[in-house]
Amino acid sequence: MLWRKKWKSVCILCTATLLIGIMVGCNHSDNNTATAPNNSGSNSAETNAPVSFNWIVTYSGEQPSDNNSIIQELESKTNATINVQWTPMISYGDKYNVLISSGQLPDVFLVTDLKAATYLDAVNGNQFWNLTSYLSSDEFPNFKNFNAITLNNTKTDGKNYVLPRERVVKRRMVCYRADWAKEAGLDAPDTLDKLYAMAKTFAEGDFDGNGKKDTIGLLLGTVSDGGGDTIDCLQELTVANGSYNNWGIESGKVIPYVTTPEFKNTIQFLRKMHAEGIISDDFAITKTTAQVNDYIDKEKSGLWLSYTVPGLQDSLYLSKKKDNPDVKRSDIYGYTFMKDASGEPRIPAESGYNCGYAISKSSVKDETRLKQILKVMDYVCSEEGQNLVSLGISGKHFEKAGDTTAKILDKDIFSAEVDTKTNQMSLAGGKIYDIVNDDLDEQLAKDRKTYEDSDLISDASLTLISETYTTQNASLNKVFDTALFKYILGQTDDDDFEAAVQQWKTDGGDQISEEYMEAYQKAQQQ
Repeated sequence: MLWRKKWKSVCILCTATLLIGIMVGCNHSDNNTATAPNNSGSNSAETNAPVSFNWIVTYSGEQPSDNNSIIQELESKTNATINVQWTPMISYGDKYNVLISSGQLPDVFLVTDLKAATYLDAVNGNQFWNLTSYLSSDEFPNFKNFNAITLNNTKTDGKNYVLPRERVVKRRMVCYRADWAKEAGLDAPDTLDKLYAMAKTFAEGDFDGNGKKDTIGLLLGTVSDGGGDTIDCLQELTVANGSYNNWGIESGKVIPYVTTPEFKNTIQFLRKMHAEGIISDDFAITKTTAQVNDYIDKEKSGLWLSYTVPGLQDSLYLSKKKDNPDVKRSDIYGYTFMKDASGEPRIPAESGYNCGYAISKSSVKDETRLKQILKVMDYVCSEEGQNLVSLGISGKHFEKAGDTTAKILDKDIFSAEVDTKTNQMSLAGGKIYDIVNDDLDEQLAKDRKTYEDSDLISDASLTLISETYTTQNASLNKVFDTALFKYILGQTDDDDFEAAVQQWKTDGGDQISEEYMEAYQKAQQQ
């Protein structure tokens, strides 16, 4: 397997030796920490004694000061001495690879890619603590604040080796011009039928008042997938139409969404919309990052797929507000999450995490000290702890504005100590107060936290490993997406599209499916 390959570069080993020397010199307090016996229980004096440990935390912008008030408060709340090794985000990837290859790791450190060869090789080499049982233990009650989807998606061979930095799992949505919809008497486009009706109405109308029929009904954008460009947020439509979120499990088999009839039906739906002039010819070269500035703000379209709603500094909103100071952002923009044809929510789930923190066995040698560190992490997962590391100290960095909302008191102080600093220490995130600027922000924040697990369709491949996927997925996607664009644009026919699916399978898709199947079966046996 690819992830069993060993690092052999003399340069890397030399760099590792240098880094380890620096770490030993800079973190003497951890070396002086007494190691408790392995048979200590959770109520032992050793377990409840102060703990000192190293924690690598990435940051961007100015380096945080050594007397960061949030770290001091965290230490006070947890009876701990936390030796934070602030590391620039931009250079952490190189440092991480060196640390992993050296086998001499700090106590707590960030894992950037749970499918990377270096991480998987280290897991196989028993370098990290298996945290699975602790995450469900009553000894650490706040770990139960982790989203179940997030914990499942961060497993390797059915086990949790990291404490994930949890992120929102309900994000992808349909955005639209609320004022245009109101003028047309249309409801939120939360099903494919309603989406089509709104797109057709916008394309055929003159909602920008320029006297021309020049509006794009449904604005699609593309994003880089490593091998080329693909339609961004396409899963919003395919999942709503009954397909998988990339990969699914059915009758014990791991199945790619591109082979499902529901996927093809959705692509035929887009092909039909293009043929009717609802989708523009240049969608294949329209970048997602240019959608708002180049199309929405210029009123060339009023319906698109996105992760966000245009903000308070959006030029169209500011222009409308200049004309009418009473206008609200929610008067201009709307959003909705997708449902299936029967009206049941069906939304592609995000992975639910951005990296995760592992605990090294080479530094944390026994369970007693592991539990001491986990007690600190358990506090970080409490409501109080989540808001401390994510928003700062109440009264200094923020103040509560509502039951689940807050406002920043001083942006400069917040930026210096919290933003892209201590908030990178955040773990479970469901209890963090939302920073909201208006009624649209507040409603969106509530909606993202309101769902049943059955509403969200997860990507079954997130916990599975495939060497073929690692080495060939980018090239497979590039060829397939080119064929997909041509089909939607009407440049090829059904036979050509079926041939493209078959080529994807033959060139590596089937092999990826088999390898995912093996990984899935292995995890089920754990």
